[in-house]
Amino acid sequence: MALVSILGTGCSKKTTAPATTGSNSTMGPVEMQEKLTINEPARLLIKATAFKMSGPYADNVAVTLNADGTFAYYPAPSDISENSKPIDLGNGWYLNRQGITPNSVFTRYTFAEYAALKNVPSRDELKAAIIPGAKVTEWEQLPYTPSEALSHIPEIKALLAK
Repeated sequence: MALVSILGTGCSKKTTAPATTGSNSTMGPVEMQEKLTINEPARLLIKATAFKMSGPYADNVAVTLNADGTFAYYPAPSDISENSKPIDLGNGWYLNRQGITPNSVFTRYTFAEYAALKNVPSRDELKAAIIPGAKVTEWEQLPYTPSEALSHIPEIKALLAK
């Protein structure tokens, strides 16, 4: 019960004020609570990323593996479109538009082939489709959201050139 009362007051500010006059004028200070309000909602903004690969795999669908080799992420065919393809930024860098992480590897499936599939390949089929050695070699978080990144390609190229 004590925990409940602590949690219930955790987001309020307590102040004391003198009791009002009148028939209860002999009372001591009265505890008052002021509710704190936040005018803006908290937001977590996802940042765009850029990556380099171990080879020419920009047209290949990526999957992400955990450290133990199990799948952390793989897309459904309906998740893949022309808008999923990375954008060439030069010097081996690509703007990420598929959710690639430092643990992503590339499959033999091209974007067009994968998008045309009727069903998600099985995990065994996806494992067999991973191109040996085809992986992310560098990965950078950018100071833009994914929707902003497309409007800041020159700035992103300059950042990555440093």
